[in-house]
Amino acid sequence: MDDSENNWRETIRMAILAVIVGVVTSYAALGFLWSIDRLHLLFLGEAGVELYDHLDRVSSWHLFFLPVVGVIVVRFIIRYGMPGQENQGPADVIEATRLGTGEMSIKAGVSSAIATIVSIGTGASVGRYGPAVHLGASIGSWLGQVFKLTAERKKNLLACGVAGAISASFSAPLAGVVFAHEVVLGRFGSRSVMPIVISSVVATAVVKLHAYDSLIFILSDLPEFANWEYLLFALIGVSGGALAIVYMAMMARFNLVVQWLPCPAMIKSLLGSMLLGGIIVVFPQTFGLGEQVIRDVLQSELSLGVLVMLLMAKLLATSVSFATGFSGGIFGPALFLGAVMGTMFGIGVQELTGMDVSPAIYGAVGMGAVVSRVIGAPIATILIVFEMTGSYLLMTAVMVSVVVGSTVTRDLFNRSYFFHQLRLRGMEPETSQIQQILIEQPVSALMLKQSVVLTADMTLKTACHRVAPFASSADVVYVVDQEGVLQGQVNPRMLIARDEQTALGQWGEYMPITPSEVLTDDLSVYQAYVFLKNCRHSTVPVIDGQTQQFLGIVRVGDLIHACLQAFDRYRVAER
Repeated sequence: MDDSENNWRETIRMAILAVIVGVVTSYAALGFLWSIDRLHLLFLGEAGVELYDHLDRVSSWHLFFLPVVGVIVVRFIIRYGMPGQENQGPADVIEATRLGTGEMSIKAGVSSAIATIVSIGTGASVGRYGPAVHLGASIGSWLGQVFKLTAERKKNLLACGVAGAISASFSAPLAGVVFAHEVVLGRFGSRSVMPIVISSVVATAVVKLHAYDSLIFILSDLPEFANWEYLLFALIGVSGGALAIVYMAMMARFNLVVQWLPCPAMIKSLLGSMLLGGIIVVFPQTFGLGEQVIRDVLQSELSLGVLVMLLMAKLLATSVSFATGFSGGIFGPALFLGAVMGTMFGIGVQELTGMDVSPAIYGAVGMGAVVSRVIGAPIATILIVFEMTGSYLLMTAVMVSVVVGSTVTRDLFNRSYFFHQLRLRGMEPETSQIQQILIEQPVSALMLKQSVVLTADMTLKTACHRVAPFASSADVVYVVDQEGVLQGQVNPRMLIARDEQTALGQWGEYMPITPSEVLTDDLSVYQAYVFLKNCRHSTVPVIDGQTQQFLGIVRVGDLIHACLQAFDRYRVAER
């Protein structure tokens, strides 16, 4: 009865905290867009749907130097507001949940949001959804830390913030729930579903309460398409997956090129922002988020030649923006690229075949193909399209493109750009939860002191006398030199069986053998398990990784017991 009451209290507490996270995250997402609009009004005199028409009337010098001013401000925000003086985003969210204890810095979350607002407000070709996810996760994690929740509960609240951010940004509560599990947690667990659903639904309710339409595009009265067009959607999936690979590879390559430049970081940023300013002067459609441009593309208001140039310009502008040091997300540019590519495909089908197809449908399918490959969330991408359009038929088209594109291109790059970022840090994001539990536990925690240790300068008679009390309980005894460095191991029963009359000073005749397996104290339990999975000994020596000095032993049985405990902890977390 007591356990049942505690479970109910914990459930109610998590539900209340999930509501708080959903409300705060939704208002943070709304404040995000409001702040960007205020900056556009301040710097350009126009915002919203009229911004891009207004850019044609803005001075070229103004558009050129606005990113230069912006990058200076962003660099100061990152320098004084970010841990490690580096940009943060969804990759850090994944790291905190899959590889950490669910703790994130609220200061870093707020600083990242402010840096992104300034970046987008001054023309950087970046997105707003990654920083929104990062901020939502930071809010959830901060609440978990305030209430001193367990690591698993903190991770669940962190995922609540992610779901709330996605839900508020797209008016897509179901996609928010799936994204939090598919991308962030990397698993679906019964304990995590309830609070994440609550947070996602609450966030959507807040957005609707303020009558805010957060849809990037609205496709109404979509025409029916023929069944044979699914073949074309599969081709879009391959093209979109390839474009996503090019997009991610360009960003990675530009970042490397900037690192190689032999000049101070601020000079690199200034040079990059000038290059970005030049791109914006020639192609003002690459300025900022570009969501109105996406709507124009889907409504086929741009010619095929213009679309081709926009595709190249957006790829370049986004790569330069991130390499320069601007803060932002990769989701928004991926939507832009996918919409342009898909619409180009649809227009090309029209012109080559003379058939009446809808380029808007192909544009939406292209967005799904590119986005799902970039963020590594095929199911969430499909649901976002469905919830944003309400079209079951369009969802089936996106399903085909997403599955085909991901399957064909999965071996050409990391599973997502977030995974690429984590692997650059030397982390493995696809580590299972059980593996992570074992990785976090050092093998030194299982180490025992050896009851008897021999030294290389002992006579056999002295050695026999020393090991006699332990001959029945110890399979091996370890031998060290005068500095404590491990020299080898001997069988104590073999020593005692020797005739003492011949075992006076002939230690060299029975020199210790080198152990077949040796662990160092800097290994994790998981690494030790992999190393010893074929071990046939009951104990294994542990030495200092630096000095090679003998420290103690680890019983293989204790190692197996630690693995079984990890399974138990995982099952408890999933209940």
